[in-house]
Amino acid sequence: MTARHQQVADDLRRLIASGALAIGERLPPETQLAARYRVSTPTLREALELLRAEGLIEKFQGRGNFVRRPVERLAYPHGAANGLHMNVSSGEITAGVDLSAHLGTPLDTLITEYVCVSHRGDTPQSIAHLYVPNGTPYTTDATSDSPWGDDLVLAASETAPAAYSTDLVTARFPTAAEAQSLRISTRMPVLAVERTFITDDGEVVAYAHLVLPGDRTEATFVTPIGTATETTEKKAEAR
Repeated sequence: MTARHQQVADDLRRLIASGALAIGERLPPETQLAARYRVSTPTLREALELLRAEGLIEKFQGRGNFVRRPVERLAYPHGAANGLHMNVSSGEITAGVDLSAHLGTPLDTLITEYVCVSHRGDTPQSIAHLYVPNGTPYTTDATSDSPWGDDLVLAASETAPAAYSTDLVTARFPTAAEAQSLRISTRMPVLAVERTFITDDGEVVAYAHLVLPGDRTEATFVTPIGTATETTEKKAEAR
């Protein structure tokens, strides 16, 4: 027998698909929905969580649940996306063990943390945390081509220019705070990327981690593997 919360989710899914619950429409309060379906509030919330995980509804803190507008999948060719609206805030923290290891700084070094949340329209697309030793406090609402916000933050901090970066990419579920910021379910997988910005001299100028929702992200990676001429030369050297 189908679980009760799945039955509730099936009916709400049908109402959304038929247009009886229109895009952008606010669902009735949870107490009313629970009474309508004759289920407990926890059971009703399980049903709503299923719909959030499917991207059919989203919850706004203090406002309730709304039928979600279909999101635009945003491509990041070569790690960039045109015309993101970026909200940047900053604060100071002291480096703990992990952050000290990533940045190569002593414990308790003063670090500037930048929180960069990108939007396309009114839909949050990503959230990034950048950590810069002795960075300049910086707050802005601006257009950025980078989901990291590094084009804004590193310029403002006047750090040495990074020559390259190393990335660690994982897929996981979001934390509760990430899910709230991105307006997604904690059951919606995300792409998480840790990046270290490094100068030609090997100095680490910044460390960052970026979270991208799995339902609205496409990433393209291009890896040079040498030209045909280089390959021929390598074969000739090997003979």
